[in-house]
Amino acid sequence: MNCLPLFRSSYSNFSVSAFVFILCCSTNLAIADTHVSFNRTEIEKSIRQALPNTQITSIQPTPIEGLVEIVAGRNVLYADPTGRYLLVGSLYDTHTATDLTAERKSASSAIEWKSLPLDAAIKYGGKGSLKLAVFIDPDCPWCKKLHQQLVSLKDIQVYALLYPVEELHPGARSKTAAILCAADPLKALDSAMTGAALPQSSDPACLDQATAKIANVERFARNHNLHGTPTLISGDGRVRAGFLDEQSLRAWLDASKR
Repeated sequence: MNCLPLFRSSYSNFSVSAFVFILCCSTNLAIADTHVSFNRTEIEKSIRQALPNTQITSIQPTPIEGLVEIVAGRNVLYADPTGRYLLVGSLYDTHTATDLTAERKSASSAIEWKSLPLDAAIKYGGKGSLKLAVFIDPDCPWCKKLHQQLVSLKDIQVYALLYPVEELHPGARSKTAAILCAADPLKALDSAMTGAALPQSSDPACLDQATAKIANVERFARNHNLHGTPTLISGDGRVRAGFLDEQSLRAWLDASKR
């Protein structure tokens, strides 16, 4: 599954404690009728009473019966059809390995390629015209599956930005530092993605540099609402949260040519 950092999301526009709603294990989701009944006016009224400064962009059904999606600026919230009960967090589709909330947040937010912290990236892949940046956690299962796929692609330039999710994977940050400080970072990344143990670096200068790179990637992700791994960014700035098989990945990247 995607690796979703539970406490990394920032909801600065809301003066309400976040109740994180993560569906990472359920395989028995009730699929809602797309014509599910809900009262938009009542929902807006309820939310504005609790959060008076909230600007609601859209309200629509979700794939879960009785749950409504509310887009408010750059935030995606969920509520019951009356708007009384509000959920803040990530909605996750286990069948497609997709963070649906992150996907909705990033749908209209392209990222300029040259703004990416590529000085912190590990570059590999081919020399073709297609470019792909991927935010990955060395302990994320879907990141490992994606990496094993990407290393075999010889016509796509891949830039791996290590984004450890310490809240879910204790030790991911130190593992990331070990990768960045290795004599051959790509070889170390390959090893980590197969589950091999990595020797810890004892070079204080390198560890300081690695810490700075990790912080830079985390800062960038936070500023652009990238809250899960893997997250893909195409050369033309489109963002896609979650794993894609090779055929789907190529189709997604090829869309930049159109």
